[in-house]
Amino acid sequence: MAPMPCRILHVIAKDGEKVKRGDGLLVMESMKTEVKLTARSDGVVRIKCKEGDSVGEGGVLCEVIAEAEK
Repeated sequence: MAPMPCRILHVIAKDGEKVKRGDGLLVMESMKTEVKLTARSDGVVRIKCKEGDSVGEGGVLCEVIAEAEK
């Protein structure tokens, strides 16, 4: 979820890709600051935004679904 209103600069992970904890998912910009969001756990990423999107605080950016939950 977006911790603050932001704009999506770059989507690093591909939808459906397996990621490990710490892998980069996307880069967002808020208040002229770039923030790289990383996976908190291993799993399969589901991207819910695209480059250039403006997202409000609390907006869903992506999900990492554990392998067992698929």
